[in-house]
Amino acid sequence: MNVVIKELDADLAPHFIRLNRAWIERLFELVPADESILADPRKLVDGGGAVLFVVIGDEVVGTGGLQRLDAETVEVVKMAVDPAHQGKGLGGRLMTALVETARAKGFARAYIETNSALTAANQMYRKFGFGATGQTKSRHGYDRADVFYELQLTPKGI
Repeated sequence: MNVVIKELDADLAPHFIRLNRAWIERLFELVPADESILADPRKLVDGGGAVLFVVIGDEVVGTGGLQRLDAETVEVVKMAVDPAHQGKGLGGRLMTALVETARAKGFARAYIETNSALTAANQMYRKFGFGATGQTKSRHGYDRADVFYELQLTPKGI
């Protein structure tokens, strides 16, 4: 399986929308905050973040974004792997690439908002070293977000 991680380009943007719309609509409900990001994933890149894709051959099977929150913090957003390709370690490869990209961009920490029902995602975040923040409300007003994580990307004090 030849897996490649690619950065956003015009040909890949529709896959960001397709993959994320599919899981959100399957499990939850799209809300204005979702629509805002999905309407133009380029805004994530232009705002100092990134959008990455998992590609196998000519098939785009996963995606995830980084949204700059402030000079030191980036949020992992809209991460999705096609259900037909889940359980193959692709989410982990994507998360590795997102964390490496966040570090390369100079962010000190990564933040994630998720839902407790997303068991596999929560396990992966903890495996990568994300720890609970203790907060109880979404920064973006997502009612579905009930778990909040943070990962220190650089040693404190640097």
